[in-house]
Amino acid sequence: MRNNPFFSIIIPTYNRSALIGRTLNSVLEQIFFDFEIVLVDDGSTDDTLSAVTSYLSDNRTRYFKIKNSERGAARNYGVKQSQGTYVTFLDSDDIFMPWHLKTAFEKIELCDFPPAFHLGYEILHPNGQIDSLPLLPSPVNEKLLEGNFLSCMGVFLRREIAIQNPFDEDRSLSGSEDYELWMRIASRMPILAFEEVTSRLINHDERSVTTAAPKKLIERISLLDIKLEADPYFQKAFGSKKGKFGSYRTLYLSLHLAMSGERWMAFKSLAYTTYLYPYVIFTFRFIVAFKKIILW
Repeated sequence: MRNNPFFSIIIPTYNRSALIGRTLNSVLEQIFFDFEIVLVDDGSTDDTLSAVTSYLSDNRTRYFKIKNSERGAARNYGVKQSQGTYVTFLDSDDIFMPWHLKTAFEKIELCDFPPAFHLGYEILHPNGQIDSLPLLPSPVNEKLLEGNFLSCMGVFLRREIAIQNPFDEDRSLSGSEDYELWMRIASRMPILAFEEVTSRLINHDERSVTTAAPKKLIERISLLDIKLEADPYFQKAFGSKKGKFGSYRTLYLSLHLAMSGERWMAFKSLAYTTYLYPYVIFTFRFIVAFKKIILW
């Protein structure tokens, strides 16, 4: 008889005492009950412990506090502490919908325990607008060359896969550590994608993806290139499509530079995208970036 939980939900948190309760409630309100919560406090300096203390009376919730090491290291620590058959990662400002784990379990049974898969999610903006992502092909591997369409909370990995493929803990990669991992995994095995929307990303001004300084963002994307180019599995799987991969990453950079007011740098980056992969000009994202550069 299996005593360990089926799912391990790894929640790294840092100074999110005002938000962590909503996140934990969304997990505890699941209609599938066979799970554990591994809450990793990444050296918070606020009252996070006080905010989560009442939740620790539920024996499915375990709390660990570590020295501040960034999310990749905190997630890896959580995986090592986990006991589930599958692991998933939930940021402490996002939420599961009540059917999230039940849907994941049904997909696992349907697909005979796949090594990796992703469930759909939506994005809630501060103005109340909700965006749904476009449907993804399954497997999603090659689509990932165009950008990081996966959410940490939507990705499920068999525990042994997560142990063998940890997040990169380089602080300079923070903000792209998830994308780097998805590309490494996609180089080694199929990542299935299902369209059901079962979780919600809460967009707010403090999210790291919206606060990255232009210089840091450029360094981060360059580091992502270096790390993946050093991976022989990535080179074997996607080396012939480096131009396309590089073009979409540079397009992402161009858009963020434009949003930061760096119009000249954004224009140069946008021009470089067309050099790497000319067909990028026919994409909606290219048009959006071009308009932002021209109109801002």
